[in-house]
Amino acid sequence: MSKNDLNSKDFLIGALVGSAIGAAAALFLAPKAGKDFRIEISQKATEVRDRTSEFKNNAIEKSGNLANYAKEKTVNLSQIVSEQSSQIMNKVRDFKGSSQEQADIAESEIADALKEVSNSDEEIKENREAIELPKKEEVVNSAN
Repeated sequence: MSKNDLNSKDFLIGALVGSAIGAAAALFLAPKAGKDFRIEISQKATEVRDRTSEFKNNAIEKSGNLANYAKEKTVNLSQIVSEQSSQIMNKVRDFKGSSQEQADIAESEIADALKEVSNSDEEIKENREAIELPKKEEVVNSAN
């Protein structure tokens, strides 16, 4: 998660909390009869519950989309690694009977390819960690 995403998330949470505090302050500071005040609080609480439910559902949907995107990228990355490995093995076979100079070139290419595979492996691990999202039932249960 980039620093910019984290700042946006913090801002959104702050805006929601600030809105709730502002709405509560407006309700408590407005002069109204007790019965009217209780009715309005009840209505506002229902609105907040509905908005929270909508926000939760949107978050679950977007997290599912994000998980699917990460899975697709992981599959694509795995295919690229597999193709590059095959190409390297073919080059090694071609160079097998060649001179020492060509063997050194092959060794260098293999080292570079191993670095790419290692980097790809790290990206796959990062994508898998991004996919480790709570199940919908866990989110719903925690909301209740």
